[in-house]
Amino acid sequence: MRSFRFIQLDVFTSEPFAGNPLAVFPEAEGLTDEQMLKIAREMNLSETVFVLPPGNDKTLRRLRIFTPTREIPFAGHPVVGTWNALAREDVVPLPEGGNGWTQIHHEVGIGVLPVDIEFKDGAPVQVVMTQGKFEILDEVDDWNEQAEIARALGRLREDLDESLPIQVISTGLTSLAVPIRSLADLRYCRVNAALLAEIYTRRGATGCHAFSRETIEIGESRAHARFFAPADNIAEDPATGSAAGALGAYLVHHGASGAASRATSFIVRAVSTLKLKVSWARLRRFA
Repeated sequence: MRSFRFIQLDVFTSEPFAGNPLAVFPEAEGLTDEQMLKIAREMNLSETVFVLPPGNDKTLRRLRIFTPTREIPFAGHPVVGTWNALAREDVVPLPEGGNGWTQIHHEVGIGVLPVDIEFKDGAPVQVVMTQGKFEILDEVDDWNEQAEIARALGRLREDLDESLPIQVISTGLTSLAVPIRSLADLRYCRVNAALLAEIYTRRGATGCHAFSRETIEIGESRAHARFFAPADNIAEDPATGSAAGALGAYLVHHGASGAASRATSFIVRAVSTLKLKVSWARLRRFA
């Protein structure tokens, strides 16, 4: 039986055993779809990445991303973590002198996107991913449905932040953004997994991203967020890059980022910190 080497790492943190864990198979050519899914189920992490040769001469690698239950077209921490790992495997060309930035392109399920990697003394120190176009796909404006969402989170409807809408949003992977009034209310969410999964999948989302604009850190932090995806056997994802990207765009779109400019928003969750830059070149909204 052929063996395949893998790397396990923690993403969105500088501390061991913090952030969001990830498994990366840097040379996955030869694995079937069925084998990839079985491996991801065995890993039992929120995502496992299988790195394949590029499909064309414009991309450096092709990434396939699996949850324990299925393949998904795009995700945040798998992209950032994989390219940090591949940069350490000498897959990424170094900038001149081993210091500075290198931009590569990779292929994921939603298409070809750039990734920027900063090196210091030949080692990667920062990975910046570009996400897809921001989209608002749906909105929950019915009082009873809003109360049902709050109940699925173990909260009352009055615990929701009524100054912002509950919407299905995406920059490549859909999430149901649910604004919560306070950090305390967000902390004490007690999820009804079956009910929450039924609600967000009914709306076409892959998970529920509950957030509050109250934050632990004062200053650059703009929101504190928790991501629940029980339909994929993920009770709670420690830090969700794709949902954070969409949430940053959502906050700027609704004038709720609290930033002096419309360019930057920051999401902080527990032991993970995600920095976001929102560019408003294009916005697509549901009909």
